[in-house]
Amino acid sequence: MHASRRHRLIRPLAAAACALAAAGSAQAVDFQLVSHVGDNYEYTLTYGPNDNMWYEENGNVHATIQLSGLFGVTGVAGPTGNDFPAGRIHDGQLQWTGSVHFGGQVVRFTMLDEGVGTGNFSTAKQVFGFTLIAPDTDVVDKIVLDTNGFYNGHTGADRDVHALISGPGVPAIPEPSTWALMALGLACVGFMRRRA
Repeated sequence: MHASRRHRLIRPLAAAACALAAAGSAQAVDFQLVSHVGDNYEYTLTYGPNDNMWYEENGNVHATIQLSGLFGVTGVAGPTGNDFPAGRIHDGQLQWTGSVHFGGQVVRFTMLDEGVGTGNFSTAKQVFGFTLIAPDTDVVDKIVLDTNGFYNGHTGADRDVHALISGPGVPAIPEPSTWALMALGLACVGFMRRRA
């Protein structure tokens, strides 16, 4: 085979292999804190291009999103919306069911509807409004995210995630210097009242 002919054949194959390797290694699903107002922590689920999820009734495998290492979660809500086109997929992606476990330390969102998928869109799609209710907590960056049942609809590659994200944690404890300043302020107020 002639050298230039060989290069013409090898270049497209090499480019295709690189593109396939990049597609297979990219992190697909993402679940991130987008808002913290009062007691509410709101998350958004992002499907990467061509991502999907699966469901198996008899094997009890459901698409799940689990957060652990939480503190004080008393309830969950949502999701409230998504950017999928109107129809079965749009409506189905609103069927995630949330539950709180282990005294508010673990939250699990599960897709129980076996007919729901994502349509393997070529662009990223989002599901909004997964909400955790956690009174008297502060945002920490030590929440463990684990997903199950997500995959690439074209290659079949696993898209599950195990990562640290932000969420409700133990309220911050004031520094000793803060306590000292507060005590000094109270002493001053007491001294002023006593003089009056």
